[in-house]
Amino acid sequence: MEHFVLPDFVPSDCVFSDFVLTRYLYDKEKVIKSLSNSILKKKYNESCFWAYELYFSGFQKETLDQLWNIYKDRFSKNHPKLGIYIHKKYNECHEQPELIATILKNLTMKNPDVHETQGVKFVNVKAHHIQSFRTKENPIPDSPWKTLRLNCLYGVIGNGSKERLHQFRENWLFYAMKSPYWFSLIESYGGKVVHNKVVFDDEDKEEEFYNRYNYEPDEQPLDIQYRCIGG
Repeated sequence: MEHFVLPDFVPSDCVFSDFVLTRYLYDKEKVIKSLSNSILKKKYNESCFWAYELYFSGFQKETLDQLWNIYKDRFSKNHPKLGIYIHKKYNECHEQPELIATILKNLTMKNPDVHETQGVKFVNVKAHHIQSFRTKENPIPDSPWKTLRLNCLYGVIGNGSKERLHQFRENWLFYAMKSPYWFSLIESYGGKVVHNKVVFDDEDKEEEFYNRYNYEPDEQPLDIQYRCIGG
């Protein structure tokens, strides 16, 4: 998945060419900012939430790159041994999703402005500890609209524009399809992009898709919409 290449179906002059929605319909750009913010505030659970929102949306390599950049920018000066540890864990298990939590656990335990001690120890997170961050689909049969209410636990930092909020409500599937997670799902039901809209080749497949994955962002409470886009 990390080598996934999205089709170039967004015109270069499109106002929202950089607008991408993740698996739970968060603004990807704001997810990345929220991840950095939560790490520096030492909020481990929230950091995991944002990192796995990015990771399980299909952006595995980008998630690791973001974490490494945060380490380099804020932690590398005073925590060189942590960098060695991250490299070691990456070489051992870079395809295992628990690596993300391991990196985050150690970052959020450290003060970037205080030099590490000589006998510094590191924490290794196990696979079963990240179960709650894995993608949950259709918690209740035929009620996909409940998905966001159950899973959008935190709100992104930053304000969202009225224009993006409108697109989130009215054309969410087009922007979600720019994530590998949604692209694969939509394509498996025969969906494709035509004139900046997602259309389906078969009406039965379209109905089946919406019965399972229509999260109905326009029908969500405003606080859920603002959690996803910013408010």
